[in-house]
Amino acid sequence: DIVKVWKNQELRLYLGIIFASTLAIAVNISSQMGSFAKGLQHGFFQVSSIITTTGFAAVDYDIWPEFSKTILFLLTLIGACAGSTGGGFKVSRLVVLFRSIRNEISQVVHPRSVKKIHMDGKIIPDGMARSIRIYLMIYVVVYLVSFLLISLDNFDFTTNFTAIAANLNNVGPGLNMVGPAGN
Repeated sequence: DIVKVWKNQELRLYLGIIFASTLAIAVNISSQMGSFAKGLQHGFFQVSSIITTTGFAAVDYDIWPEFSKTILFLLTLIGACAGSTGGGFKVSRLVVLFRSIRNEISQVVHPRSVKKIHMDGKIIPDGMARSIRIYLMIYVVVYLVSFLLISLDNFDFTTNFTAIAANLNNVGPGLNMVGPAGN
């Protein structure tokens, strides 16, 4: 039933991220591509390729404006949905993480309140939210240690930073030397 599918919060956020990213990139690159339609086409292809961790490139997006490249980089970190074989942090973990942060802030303001994290009408156990926070912390530590180690190769910051993201999230290309036209 399509109504049940549309009620899935992760799917709605995932599609919203794709839509907003595609639109922002299309506006940003349309003058470079010659038209908004071409910007939309190339923007959508690259957004869907990066967020699904497929890793294909139809154009050298490394020559796009920094704004568009930053969006693509953030999509590299986000990745696909839960249950997908695609890499990245996963949209469902982001939902739980942001709701967990919201609850922590609310707890500071209202110390006696008791709030639970809900997703798709179900309560997320405290242990799961805690596991997601720990996973993120481990992810950041591994990312930073890897970044420090790869910097020994003496490549530029962007190459190193996006190479780690591309490899940790199993995306494919990054930016600069590891971009779609690099190797």
